[in-house]
Amino acid sequence: MNLSYLSLLLLFLLSSVPPSNHSINIKTLPPDFDKPTYYQANESRDSSTLSSQWHGDHTAVLDGDQGKVSFSWSIDDQFINIKVECMSTGWVALALSHTKSIKGADLFIGWVTPNGHAVLKDFHSVDGRSVREDSSQDVELIYGEEVERTTILRFRRKLETCDLDDDVRVTNDTFRVIWAYSEVDPGEEEVVVWRELHRAGGRLLHLYQGEPREALETSMKKWVVTSNQMTLPQKETLYWCTIVKLPALAQKHHMVGYKPKIQTGNERFVHHMMLYECHDSSPDQTFSKHVDSMAGYECYTPNMPDDFLKCRGIVAAWGLGGEPFSFPEGAGYPLGEEHGGATYYMFEVHYENPGLHPNIADNSGLELLLTPHLRAEDSSMLTVGHDVSTLHLVPPGQPSFTSVGHCPAQCTSTLPENGIRVFAGLPHTHLLGIRVKLRHIRNGAELPTPFQDNYYDFNYQTMRHMEFNLLPGDHLITECVYDSTERTGYTRGGIRAEDEMCMMFLHYYPAVNLAQCVSKLPLKNLLLAMGVSLWPVSPDTRHLGLRIQSPDKYQNLTLSDYLSAVLPGDLDAAMRLQEANLHHSHVAECYDFGKRNIIADGTEFSSPKIHTPYYNIDETCNPYAKDDKLFLETFQKHLNLPLEGDSEQPSSSPSLPPPVLPVILVQLLSRYL
Repeated sequence: MNLSYLSLLLLFLLSSVPPSNHSINIKTLPPDFDKPTYYQANESRDSSTLSSQWHGDHTAVLDGDQGKVSFSWSIDDQFINIKVECMSTGWVALALSHTKSIKGADLFIGWVTPNGHAVLKDFHSVDGRSVREDSSQDVELIYGEEVERTTILRFRRKLETCDLDDDVRVTNDTFRVIWAYSEVDPGEEEVVVWRELHRAGGRLLHLYQGEPREALETSMKKWVVTSNQMTLPQKETLYWCTIVKLPALAQKHHMVGYKPKIQTGNERFVHHMMLYECHDSSPDQTFSKHVDSMAGYECYTPNMPDDFLKCRGIVAAWGLGGEPFSFPEGAGYPLGEEHGGATYYMFEVHYENPGLHPNIADNSGLELLLTPHLRAEDSSMLTVGHDVSTLHLVPPGQPSFTSVGHCPAQCTSTLPENGIRVFAGLPHTHLLGIRVKLRHIRNGAELPTPFQDNYYDFNYQTMRHMEFNLLPGDHLITECVYDSTERTGYTRGGIRAEDEMCMMFLHYYPAVNLAQCVSKLPLKNLLLAMGVSLWPVSPDTRHLGLRIQSPDKYQNLTLSDYLSAVLPGDLDAAMRLQEANLHHSHVAECYDFGKRNIIADGTEFSSPKIHTPYYNIDETCNPYAKDDKLFLETFQKHLNLPLEGDSEQPSSSPSLPPPVLPVILVQLLSRYL
């Protein structure tokens, strides 16, 4: 908020309110909003954006292998610029949504009339089945035509229109871009009937993700990792893992980017792909046999060899809709165990086959770009968040339950004096995750939020660009919010999709030994939240497992049975567990790439005391933040005071009864701050 009009307000208060020992607790609410304005007639535009040949920085085919609807976009400081091409001569719709429905989405519908006139309007839906024109038309048509039975519409919209009723703000959150088209135009009255659509669908995208592609170096090598021509079983969801070996290289190389190589025709089956480092004291002896056999296994099942569990730390990650990823110019990932990287890797592919189609052969993979022209810095990967543990608990029936994982100052104190530069990260939860946030604390002050996705979707996990410096002694907090309303029992942490995780995998440079920095609640804090205590475990009783000592009515019940049968019905326990997650002490797990502890395993620490919290206050839509005169005039009007210059203006500040004035101030400040 603009400090000048706060100063005016404070001066007015000091002159109007007698001293009092009573404090006023003021809750702030959103202010009234005004509407943005676009180009005036005498303003100029970038002529390069007026051509039908214009393409944005990012492009996505929205309808998969059909290829009839394409979406191209660019984002600048104020606008999102969009071009949609659809193989239809009827109306075309595009919606920016955070759900699978057009209800509550920001909806653009356009068409080209038989006489060649392009029309584009701003719509919304209140029921998900019909559409209405927005009272505030915040979309600007730049170009529209029909070419060879294809409708082309080029338009733009402000990132924040301040139309809170009908528009959606364009942010770095996950969006579902919904598309639809009809074979006919609306009639002369230009009324769009949604049920007349011919086809519709949606695709998850990160609108801020990606960057312009650059020309490749002439000496750039390409290494394509695949699953060795596997055949999908008739199974809806499959995770498939294969061990691959780095090709022989005459000298040190950097990986400086990667992109997907999806086998033609299989685009709808390949959901995401990840490449993990594999390390062991004798890597050739441990992993080479899996490379030679060319065998793959269903990931994280009893059939998968234990050697595969030694592959940790994501090197490259791609998800449905993800663009090629490029490292910054000054950094590259070193390849080869002798150069600080790895020689063996595990390649994981997630397949989705909801139609249970048989005999689908696939050899999709990732194309890694390698260069002998080394970048200035070696990059590496740091895993932060909540430790993967079966005692990571999410209670059932919770619309919003938060788990946190810490990377404490005790771990980051081992970083070099100038710290490291984080340039990208992959947020990761499983099916229940709906929001992910990374917080950054330094010396008790919270710094600007490095990453936040308020509409995280498990089905769309890609590397995200972010930039911040992590210094020795800094503290990172990873927050994951889950929706467990459809679960009837406690969800535990684990590697299955039905289990949960809360992690972020951060690309950074320069490379240091720190590989993992995570935490979890100690068992004692979990037991306090559950309201139970356990019998001591000795070598003679270890085979009996963890068993309850008190309360007496659950005595000798195993902790696992208690979690499954008793605790789900204890709503107070869910509240206590939330309190423990957010505020109680954690234990850290902090080690290097050789899995050697950097600090003592299980070191207990308290959550950091934040004396200066950080709030991202965006006043784009607050008219009073930009106009001190408007603020003061409005303030005076609501006090029923004459404006300056009025003949009835009193010569001194008005005097109101002390009990009345605080109430008025609370109402006014609640409305305008």
